[in-house]
Amino acid sequence: MNSSNRQGFMTRLDERRESSRFRRRQTRTATAIEQQFASNDYLSLSQHPQVLKAAKDALDRWGFGSGGSPLLSGYSNAHRELEEALAEWLDVEAVVLFNSGFAANHGTISTLIQTGTIYFDRLSHASLIDGIRSTKRRFKRFEHNRIADLSAELTPTAEDWVVSEGTFSMDGDRIPEQELSELQQHSKVSVLLDDAHGLGVWGEQGLASYGALRDNIRLLTGTFGKAFGASGAFVAGSGDDIEELIQFCREYIYSTAFPPAQAAAIQAALTVIRSDEGAELRARLADNIDNFKGQLQQRQLNLIASDSPIQSWVVGDDQQVMLLKQQLQQAGFAVSAVRPPTVPEGSARIRFSLQAQHQPQHIDALCQQLDKLS
Repeated sequence: MNSSNRQGFMTRLDERRESSRFRRRQTRTATAIEQQFASNDYLSLSQHPQVLKAAKDALDRWGFGSGGSPLLSGYSNAHRELEEALAEWLDVEAVVLFNSGFAANHGTISTLIQTGTIYFDRLSHASLIDGIRSTKRRFKRFEHNRIADLSAELTPTAEDWVVSEGTFSMDGDRIPEQELSELQQHSKVSVLLDDAHGLGVWGEQGLASYGALRDNIRLLTGTFGKAFGASGAFVAGSGDDIEELIQFCREYIYSTAFPPAQAAAIQAALTVIRSDEGAELRARLADNIDNFKGQLQQRQLNLIASDSPIQSWVVGDDQQVMLLKQQLQQAGFAVSAVRPPTVPEGSARIRFSLQAQHQPQHIDALCQQLDKLS
């Protein structure tokens, strides 16, 4: 690194520190469910016996690493079977696996969107925004969840795209499904829906917003790092679209495939999600969400309206939100503090993530601790 580049780098770091937005990795210490309110493991499947057994059995069969990229030596029967199981669950022609949600979103958008204008929600995830920017296509942001305004003002055509999350990762609210369905039927616009935080969590068989919108969705992206309790991601769609990704998507072609044991564990998680047990876990999670929301509303905290496991207490001030996180951590509770630029200016927040395995007494204990802080 030459001296001018290094000076610029150091200046950026100093500015980040002075703005109270310097990010630090923290080693996870809270493993007990009663302490953990920062994890995206919404259905608590990362510790499910069937998931762990599937991973262990696959390790005995395949070893750990995949050994290569999917187009060389890294694509095993475990990967193929997972893709087929996902395609059957989602009722699509084909599915392809990726190492992360960021890679899936960025790679899909940069590879497949070659024409028209891209309309995307202002609060879309960074992976969607970066993918859109990489296309060099014309794009327009619309105000958060204002699909009706998009329909009235922007009049997309069949060559255009609408890109959005299903359940939004920071606010936890959901896309207005009826409005999006009407827009797509009227304009024939292509829709890419990222439902990373919705799939598995709600709806019949855990299909979330996709269950209501499947006839309107051209491409669905999702991750395994939330309800599935693992990591990795997928893209689902027509056979032609998925084949184009396999042939031309650089994020897919030039990345080592994730381990076969991971694929086997994810398939076991999918089996649970689709089962009666999965429905029970979703019902338990919904009860926990209602309980937590009710308690925070009684305390008149500034909570963003959300029916998802993502519950956000907007504090506003960056330094104050970090102090609150530290105090909760010292009391034994793991929560997330989210500051700009991840969220809009003035909306720094404590982000709570609820799980199916939380018990009422765990939620009570957290809320009682909040009484001491707020």
